[in-house]
Amino acid sequence: MKHRIYLFVLLLICGVSLPSLSGLLVFPFSIVPAELTLAYTITLSLAFLLTAILLQRHKSLKSYWQIFFALFIASLAIFFDFLINMPSGTMSGLVLDMLVSTSIIVGTIILLTRISGNTLSSIFLNKGNIKLGLIIGLAGFFFFALTSIPAAQYLFQGQNLTLEKVVAWLPWILPIVLLNGVREELLYRGLFLKKFETKLGLKTSNLLQAIIFSLSHSVAGVGLNAYTPFIWILVIFTFSLGLIWGYTMQRTNSVLGSILFHAGTDIPVFIGIFSSLFF
Repeated sequence: MKHRIYLFVLLLICGVSLPSLSGLLVFPFSIVPAELTLAYTITLSLAFLLTAILLQRHKSLKSYWQIFFALFIASLAIFFDFLINMPSGTMSGLVLDMLVSTSIIVGTIILLTRISGNTLSSIFLNKGNIKLGLIIGLAGFFFFALTSIPAAQYLFQGQNLTLEKVVAWLPWILPIVLLNGVREELLYRGLFLKKFETKLGLKTSNLLQAIIFSLSHSVAGVGLNAYTPFIWILVIFTFSLGLIWGYTMQRTNSVLGSILFHAGTDIPVFIGIFSSLFF
């Protein structure tokens, strides 16, 4: 039991050491100067890779190497994502930026997962229980889509919103939220859940990823990423959603349901962002 607690704490520290997809670091790693974020991220990637190699060569610790290789994959994917910044001052620019970011994150995860000898099913990229996944995913998607305007107004600084305006934005918002659902579900849950489960069990591994995922959103009120003034409400909310999405992934053995559900919850966020940028 004590061993599992120590492992949980170690993996929690490793998880929050990763920069968020916005490029910002979670406290206490946020003490790293912003201009050193790229150097920090590549150094972190190398540290995780070296740890994975050493663990693989150590007979009694070999079973842990896949976890640290997954951390290497995540940190390297984020590093590659940082290297390419697409212009995002227009609606089409925001879509292109998300498309490029998702392609980099997902491509890196898939490629290195296969190189490591794992199948795509190890990161939940398979059909699984598609019926249950669609039911949960679409139910969550439509609930948040239908409540997106008041949620955007009260939580995400939506300005001068009308149904007509939001409908006009949907051709850009929908691909953005679906792409973001794909990249975040693979990066935060698909890549890690099965690897955590081998050492921590189903429930504890789900708890761990949800904490890491929610803390990565604690930077939502910083700089250009300040899309809500209610940071800790957002953190608690994303923790709850992270538990639901992780359970959905484990229950259906697929990433599909959590992607759809996740995409729906992002609709009010991007309505708020669009209203600030394009009102």
